[in-house]
Amino acid sequence: IQTWQLLIPRVLEPSGRAPDAMPVRCSISSQDGRRVCRMFHAMAAVFLAALLLRSPFSFTALRSSARAKPHGLTTMRLGPGGGSDPVNNVSPEMQAEGMKWAQKYEDVLLSGNRLWSSIKKNEKDPRKFYFIGTNGNAGKEIAESVMDALAYIPSPDGTLFLHRKPGSVNPTMQYGMVVTDEILNEKSPVSPVDLFMDDEDKYRELEYEIVKEFDAEEYKGFPMGCVLGEGALLKEKTRELVQKGIVVWLDVDPEHSWAKTQFRSKAGGGIYLPKAGEVRPPVWAIANGWDGDVDDTEGKSEYIEIVEERRKLYDNVKDVSVRTDTPNIASNSYWGAASIVKQVKGYLGYSDAGEGSLEEEVFDAGLEKFLEGARLSKYLKQALSWCEEQGAASMEDIAENVDEFAEAMALKPLEKKRLVKAAASVAVTA
Repeated sequence: IQTWQLLIPRVLEPSGRAPDAMPVRCSISSQDGRRVCRMFHAMAAVFLAALLLRSPFSFTALRSSARAKPHGLTTMRLGPGGGSDPVNNVSPEMQAEGMKWAQKYEDVLLSGNRLWSSIKKNEKDPRKFYFIGTNGNAGKEIAESVMDALAYIPSPDGTLFLHRKPGSVNPTMQYGMVVTDEILNEKSPVSPVDLFMDDEDKYRELEYEIVKEFDAEEYKGFPMGCVLGEGALLKEKTRELVQKGIVVWLDVDPEHSWAKTQFRSKAGGGIYLPKAGEVRPPVWAIANGWDGDVDDTEGKSEYIEIVEERRKLYDNVKDVSVRTDTPNIASNSYWGAASIVKQVKGYLGYSDAGEGSLEEEVFDAGLEKFLEGARLSKYLKQALSWCEEQGAASMEDIAENVDEFAEAMALKPLEKKRLVKAAASVAVTA
């Protein structure tokens, strides 16, 4: 209080005399200003200290209570005996699932390895594979998966393929593969579309020459595959060459082909898809102006009509076939390779005792996705039991007997409606 009594008169009246009336203007010296600042800082510190001493609030108590609150998530079990792989922070459950997944891949590759070993022993069997089908069928990807399986060599120490570490010494997988559209693009004097529009016969002749070169390739002990352009089989000479090997038809629904080949990612769409990942339409579709407009209803109608005609041609030439637009195979090309390898074994008259379990796993995965799409995942166990009792081995078997399937599951009316809708989509793709 004494400090304020001494300070205030000096601030209001530097001369020390009390003003007779309201002051017009006051001024303070620099020394007095520094004194005022120091006094305010000191008073603020005293006020804060008094507040903390009088209040029950405690920073220490706050921090202690925060530590005591549960965080909700427990730490992963690590350390000796606590986790299977503490180095990579993997729990026993995660490691078991990873091992199961790696073994599934291994089964596909081993199945292809056994098929190729049988083909090599029999000199009469064809040793070249031809993959046919329309655009949008993931032809190159599935062909590579089949070649991977045929060329696979198991590791001498039993290490699974997915567990092989970079830099480790493992057998080399060797195969040859040709994609006629890619080779034609390199050999064509102009762009393939321009060549097709100028002279379709010349385009088909160049396509034939590429297939002829592949057919003339000498056998060197490893599998060889050729992915044909969707219209290559229109030329009779090309069909004759292709039928000397094993012809695999990678089939898709024409509407699926239209959607895959016409889709283009747009700016601001939320998802970026690189241009390299886009599926180009056939050259005849581009020549007709059907490129990048999925909503072109008139073009879609004509496109589907042409593709349906091509499908009849593929069906007459093929040795084995697989639908690649089903959810299971569309999600992973190796499951398509597993189906193709099994069919080729049957076509050539080979048997494999271990093939059944792999096919069952592929079917089970497809059934799980089917029920998930119909929001009926809780009925998976009952569905598997029904399929085993009835001998259903494909999604088409379920689609054909949807009423019996729904009755066995004791589905509610709305659940049955969703099932029928999902089964109808399967029937369309069948």
